[in-house]
Amino acid sequence: MKKHFLAVLLAAGLPVTASADHSWADYHWARTTSSFDLVVINSTTSDWDPYVTQAIADWSKSSKLNMVEDPAGDTASKTRRQCSAPDGMVRICNLDYGNNGWLGIAGISLDPQGHIMTGYTKLNDTYFSQSYYNNFSWKQSVTCQELGHDVGLGHQDENFNNQSLFSCMDYQDPPYEYPNNHDMEQLDTIYGHVDSYDSYASGGSGGGGGGGDCNSPPGKGCNKADIGWQNSNTGWGMSLGRRGQHETFIRIDPQGIRHITHVTWAKGH
Repeated sequence: MKKHFLAVLLAAGLPVTASADHSWADYHWARTTSSFDLVVINSTTSDWDPYVTQAIADWSKSSKLNMVEDPAGDTASKTRRQCSAPDGMVRICNLDYGNNGWLGIAGISLDPQGHIMTGYTKLNDTYFSQSYYNNFSWKQSVTCQELGHDVGLGHQDENFNNQSLFSCMDYQDPPYEYPNNHDMEQLDTIYGHVDSYDSYASGGSGGGGGGGDCNSPPGKGCNKADIGWQNSNTGWGMSLGRRGQHETFIRIDPQGIRHITHVTWAKGH
């Protein structure tokens, strides 16, 4: 049974203790080699292209992974609203997703062995069209951070008001736009071993619409649920409990697939 997880970056937040280990649980892409190429389908509109290209180049400085941009992503509104990627790839999209409290979302789906098999990133133009967020620093930082989640990184720190760690994986206002050395060291740790199969796609174009192509190793299954359409808690299902500004939701679809969403709420939400 596949499991689906979301990370949400919000328009504001409350202080949270920083962690020296900022992997996102133990989620990572399976691969049989020490380094791998991960296809990122760029389904953003042209105004976002420079930010996506920069973030992909920045994460590709890792010795463990190389993000390969597929610039032929489908930019139709339906595709960008769902933003689901073919198995083995990541899709990044932008759209006016609504006044729902978040700037960006990163989502991953896990195969039965617990490895990432698909991912997506959404950038919410509802906020980025506002003067406060409509600038290079916010757009580059959020793009960088959400793609970092798609390869298994968590936040280095979630306190907007303390000393900057100079990483896009650190909540800061004003934000920092790029990964730092600790991000690269964390990727070295996350991908410091090899697996018995590859959960990433070895090549080919993913420029079409959503849904997986089912060319998966035996037992992996296919991404048929169009994970990514949920843009507010009305689609996240039942709350499993809230502690402060953090809350987890679960939704089980008719196929029995579990969708788990982790949310950090903004003040007033």
